[in-house]
This record gives sequence, structure tokens and C-alpha cells, in this order.
Amino acid sequence: MLSWIMCFAMTLYAWALGLLDMSPLQFGLVGGMVMVTYLALHLAIRSGWTERFRDPSLTLFQILFATLVTLHIIGHADEARAILLMLFIIAAFFGVFQLRKEEYVLVAIVAVFGFAMIILGEIFDTTEHDRRTLLLLELGVFAVVMFWIAFIGSYVANLRRKLSQHNRNLEQAAGHLQHMAQHDELTGLPNRRHLITRLELAHATAEAGNYTFSVAVLDLDHFKQINDRHGHQAGDEVLTQFAERVTEVLRGGDQIMRVDDSLPDIGRFGGEEFLAILPGTDLEGAHLAAERLRRAIGDQPFETAAGPIECTVSIGLSEYRPGEPVHHTVGRADEALYSAKEKGRNRVADSGPST
Repeated sequence: MLSWIMCFAMTLYAWALGLLDMSPLQFGLVGGMVMVTYLALHLAIRSGWTERFRDPSLTLFQILFATLVTLHIIGHADEARAILLMLFIIAAFFGVFQLRKEEYVLVAIVAVFGFAMIILGEIFDTTEHDRRTLLLLELGVFAVVMFWIAFIGSYVANLRRKLSQHNRNLEQAAGHLQHMAQHDELTGLPNRRHLITRLELAHATAEAGNYTFSVAVLDLDHFKQINDRHGHQAGDEVLTQFAERVTEVLRGGDQIMRVDDSLPDIGRFGGEEFLAILPGTDLEGAHLAAERLRRAIGDQPFETAAGPIECTVSIGLSEYRPGEPVHHTVGRADEALYSAKEKGRNRVADSGPST
């Protein structure tokens, strides 16, 4: 719109000086057509109707329309024609934002062909040799300039597209690196660092209001024997399937807080030890979830390349106690886990109710 305002102001000034062979009605019709067209274009873009196209801004249409309007004005100019030819440059450079090379060439062909028709009409109307030579030179220079603008414009537009793609690749790489820094590579679950961040958030939320949460520390029983007997590949498969099973049980049966939009708040705390944060869950509710999880692990073997492997899990629970540091809450769950193992494994133990 700003480009059109500038071009219209220059054209209006040239018309006021009498340099355009156009009546007030003709000039008004051209100006009105431009205003109506761009009002419709503005409404189409703002309404989202143009989102169906590759270029929602309809850049090619805008430039072709501007080129045709400029050709019409040039056709009625005389002494001011050389000056008003600058309007083509303004219109053409607008395509740097979006046009492809073939589209830029199309704009140049339309402009040069239209201007050639104007020049040829004047050549046939004059008998002066020098005038014809000057007109042909004017056409030749215009053609060179327009195709050079098309070349430079498409080159710049291509650079902009490559830069945009490069920036998107960098964003994806940064997102991937951030995900790797916060998630366990084997299971895809949040790692210890990310879990600590979530624990601190749960702690801050609990301290800010009437809110509680429980912590569950899970450890696969005799996991070292699985690695020794079946190999580390089988052990990795057990860990991966264990993570999937735990995630499915917790997401399917409990109202829990999630670490992000796709993963629940359970992660690998180290080795075969996992940790789950159960927000809004007291110790009684945590026991129900843990028992359901313990049965889901023990009742179904893990399918590995080395064959089915049976495994059980021991779980230690603790409920947050107001005012205690969050690492104390985790520490009590860890102590409950050791208690469960000392009592024979494949069981759930807790550190006692909150006080």
C-alpha cells in the first residue's frame, strides 16, 4: 500500500503538470480501479481466503497488476515517460520478498512486451530516423534493466528462501539438542536433570497453596542378572518396554501432571531406577497406582530378542511433607524402596504418611 501511495503521488504530480495525456475522467477511473482492486486484495488477505495459495500475499498478482497499470500510464506519457519508467523498478523489486525465478522472468517479459508495443506504435507514427533510433535504444535499455532486475531479484529471493530454511533447520537442531539434554536416549523418557526440574516445580506449587504430591521410585528387581544372562541388548529392550508399560499404566489410570505435551512425569533416574511424580496424589492414591503398576510389570513377560524375560519391580513411595526440601521427599521414597527390596522385592513400601 505504501508503494502504491508513493507511485500514485508521483503520477498525480506528472498529470497535474500536464505530462500525461489523460482526461480527469480517465485518470480518475485508473485511480479508482487501483483502489478497488487493492481494497479487495486487502480484504482477501486479512480474511485468510488467500491462505489456500502457495503465496498468501499474491505477490505475483500484485506485481503483474502494477505492471499493467504502469504500462497504461506510460502509454499516455510523453516527456515524462523516461521518469515514470522508474515505477517499473519499484514494482519489480517488490518481488524480492517472494517471487521465484520463473515468476520474475514472467514479470520482465510482460513489462518488456507491453513497453515494446508502445514503442513500436510510436515508431510507426514517426518518419524521423533519429527518433526511431532513440526509441529502439530506449526499448533495448529498458529490456536489459528489467531482465537484470529479474535476475538480481530472483537471486536475492532465493537467498532469502535458503536463509529461512537454514533458520528452520537451526531451530529444529536446537529443539533436538534440548530434547536430548532433557531426555534419556534409550527410553525417550525425561532424564534425571529434567525430573529434578519438575520436582522443584511441584515443590514450589505445593508451597504456594493447598496442594500435595507423591513421589514413586521404581527399580527393576535383579536387573543385573538379566544383563549377565541374556546380554545388554536384552537388558536395553527390557528397560525400553518397562518405560512404555509404566507410561501406559500411569497415563491411562491416573490424573497426573505431564513433563511436556507428549510424555507423563515419569523418567529414568539412573540405571534401572525410574522416578514418577504424582501431583495432587496423597499416599493412599499413590499406593493404588503403584500396586496396579507392580502387577502390570510382573504379570506379563518382556518380549526380547533373547526370548521372553520375566521381571518384577519394587516401588518406594513418599508423600510431600509441607516445608521439607524436595530432595528429602525423594530421599524418603528411596529409603522406602530399599525397605521393599529388603522385604523380598516385588512389593510397594512407603515412608509413612505426611505430617
